[in-house]
Amino acid sequence: MAWWLAVVINLTVLGAGLWAACAVGSGPGVHLAGNDAGARAMVLAGEAMLLPVVTLIMLLVTRRRFDQIAGRRAIRKLTATVATALGVTCGAFLLVGYLLRDHFSPRPQFGALAQDLPARFLAGRPSGNRFLPADLTGRLLYIWVFLLFWIVVLAALTAFFRHTHICCDADAADRARAILTRGGSTLSYMSTWPGNQYWLSPDGRAAIAYRAIAGVAVTVGGPYGDPAALEPAITGFARFCEHRSLQPCLYSVTGQARAVTQRLGWKSVQIAEDTLLPLASLHFTGKKWQDVRTALNKAAKEGITAQWWNYPQAPPELTGQIRQISQKWMADKGLPEMGFTLGGLDELNDPDIRCLIAVGADRKVHGITSWMPVYASGRPVGWTLDLMRRNTEPGTFRGVMEFLIATAALTFQQEGARFVSLSGAPLARLDRGEQPGALQRLLDMIATTMEPVYGFQSLLAFKAKFQPVYQPLYLTYPDPAALGSIATAIGRAYLPHLTPRQALRLLTKLRRPHPNHDPGQQRQRRSTRRAKTQWSPAT
Repeated sequence: MAWWLAVVINLTVLGAGLWAACAVGSGPGVHLAGNDAGARAMVLAGEAMLLPVVTLIMLLVTRRRFDQIAGRRAIRKLTATVATALGVTCGAFLLVGYLLRDHFSPRPQFGALAQDLPARFLAGRPSGNRFLPADLTGRLLYIWVFLLFWIVVLAALTAFFRHTHICCDADAADRARAILTRGGSTLSYMSTWPGNQYWLSPDGRAAIAYRAIAGVAVTVGGPYGDPAALEPAITGFARFCEHRSLQPCLYSVTGQARAVTQRLGWKSVQIAEDTLLPLASLHFTGKKWQDVRTALNKAAKEGITAQWWNYPQAPPELTGQIRQISQKWMADKGLPEMGFTLGGLDELNDPDIRCLIAVGADRKVHGITSWMPVYASGRPVGWTLDLMRRNTEPGTFRGVMEFLIATAALTFQQEGARFVSLSGAPLARLDRGEQPGALQRLLDMIATTMEPVYGFQSLLAFKAKFQPVYQPLYLTYPDPAALGSIATAIGRAYLPHLTPRQALRLLTKLRRPHPNHDPGQQRQRRSTRRAKTQWSPAT
């Protein structure tokens, strides 16, 4: 739209210049010898036309570089805003102007107001001096109403140009999914979810999934594909974002990708803790696995079995219960379900996603987990936990999550997988004894504030039962001045449909003290985690 506006404006200026040149050229003074003011005016008109001609040529030559468009929602919003402003402006000038016609000289009739209306939008003087404002009230209606109209139009255009959508070919998602099978991180499969856009390297060795929000390109994990193409992919994606005036932001990337960005001069901060469970030597023996063994034994005594299904092919009696469990879970929170890197039921409609469902002897669903593949060299070598839902009705199996995760790990071990990822715990991290920076301390404070609602630290504490290897995940960015826009983009990615009522409810919950909030207990838990890292494989 910016290209079309520029073309129309320059054509208008060029047309006005041609009209002026023709008008001057047809005047009698042009034929006078030697000097005429008309001849000089024609020269000036020709010089004035030079700029729009050059601009139009450049616009036509570079047409293909204007490849950004807006979504339908932004187009509808712009159209509605401009149409409303136009209607209000015309109505105010015609109706209010007729009621206040005594404030103009001479006193205009309705027809005169209607004839003068187009000239008011162009801020030109009325032809024939039909009427002029006689006092301050007349001037406000005669000038400032139309000035406010153009201010609203410019503000609407500014907002419209900020909500852009990068054009991409229809086959980009299919090609990116083919690249995914060559290799990636534990979060790379999330790149296949709806709502993502794709950058593909020119040689087809790597791809990056991202979302363009508020002028920021927030990636879904790091680059995936050929492991040797990691560094070229990051530098290529940065150039891609620079060309389209997007701020690159690599979200939830591993330390390897962070090292590449550090060489480029980017900044980074830890935003999550991934939890990996190696399967080669997995045995649920010893005191540290007591909770897991208890869950497995209790499930066997109560006749609860773990059943593998692809969600689209699961029996309706099971999927119906799962939907009810998920709806009740969201209703209890009273808040929208987070998205982006946190999957829901919609993401289960994928034949490559495996669901493990805990079913009782009476066909009652006690819980469900979903698992995403992690590829290397064309085959799954690991699996990442995504969805976790537990039935909270009285009489249900309380250790169902431990039972499902342990059963899944044993199944994947038998199939020859290398590891299981219990996925990242957002805004949670281990205390590794490092001195945190100002931004890291701010994120820790935000995590503490949001703990009563989303329980990030509680989630990390739960995953500690499985003695995982901890792997930090980072947010990397080139420009610290863009942190405000990055925070806005990430927030809108996770909660794109947050309503004002839900936002108020969220703030209300955040202000309530957490029932288990005890600084002394928190320090003790941190000390326990530090002790665990002394013997864990992560060390």
